[in-house]
Amino acid sequence: MAAPSQEYLKTKVMTASPEMLTLMLWDGAIRFAEQGKDAVLKKDIEGSYKALVRSQRIIMELNSSLKHSVNPDLCSKLASLYNFIHRRLVDANLKKDPHLIDDALEIMRHQRETWAMLIDQLTKERAAEAQGTMTANVGAVASAASTVHKSPSPTPRHAYPPFAVRPVAAPASLSVQG
Repeated sequence: MAAPSQEYLKTKVMTASPEMLTLMLWDGAIRFAEQGKDAVLKKDIEGSYKALVRSQRIIMELNSSLKHSVNPDLCSKLASLYNFIHRRLVDANLKKDPHLIDDALEIMRHQRETWAMLIDQLTKERAAEAQGTMTANVGAVASAASTVHKSPSPTPRHAYPPFAVRPVAAPASLSVQG
């Protein structure tokens, strides 16, 4: 049985938007690079190796997820940036140099903040769009309600409106008990 924190993370990942998934990847890459730096400073060779490799893998995943067919120029620039980060992490892992990790971390943090700002902007745009749709729908419903044909005589409370499906009386042979 999985731990509750792992179930929470699994649910968070499975329900996240693509933008949020990217932000989560940046968070993970930064976290593992920081763990790798701490391990380098403590002379924990195995710990630094494992943490930095995890960060490298996330960067390569981000690189492989670029859609060059959508915006080739932007993707080319991002791929170059991701390759630079990856090279810094690999070199830091080989040389056990915390300064190389700092170089990678600086760019990763900047990228993470860029994604956070993008998500903020998308959230605002989607909220405004939803508000516009809701306003249009309310207007359409109000307009439709004002144009409904009103019968000259009031409908009795027990009568069904003409568009409602009237229930069919159950045959006397049926009972609740079967």
